Amino acid sequence: MWLAGALIILVTVGFVLPCMLDITMTPDSEFHTFSKGTWLIIAGAFWVFGAAAWLIAGRPRRLLALHRYNPYPAGGYGPAEALYRHPAARAAGGYAEPTGSVGFLTFPRPVGPDDDPEFLEELSRRIRDSREDDGYQASL
Repeated sequence: MWLAGALIILVTVGFVLPCMLDITMTPDSEFHTFSKGTWLIIAGAFWVFGAAAWLIAGRPRRLLALHRYNPYPAGGYGPAEALYRHPAARAAGGYAEPTGSVGFLTFPRPVGPDDDPEFLEELSRRIRDSREDDGYQASL
């Protein structure tokens, strides 16, 4: 008898509770069939069947969004591109930066402030102006 009780507790904690937490953490805008409260009642009242219904019919399809915005190619990188992306290859001489396209997706490469000539000119102008102001005040 105690084994059946332990099994019910394990099923509740291991299957139903994570489904109920998933229901509560899902934003209200992603519910299409029932509301959040209705799904919580279904999962709580019908336990395993309610949690299974949530996983089958109610849960939003999040994997499609991951595939749509994934910047990496589906098959991974080839050996040559993986070598160029490795930090040791970047440290070696003659490394050529990729064009900014990874597989099927093109994205802008981030530019650091030390790579921006306009920023460097503005910085040197500010330093020069600061030194001139300090030199002027020191001579007074």
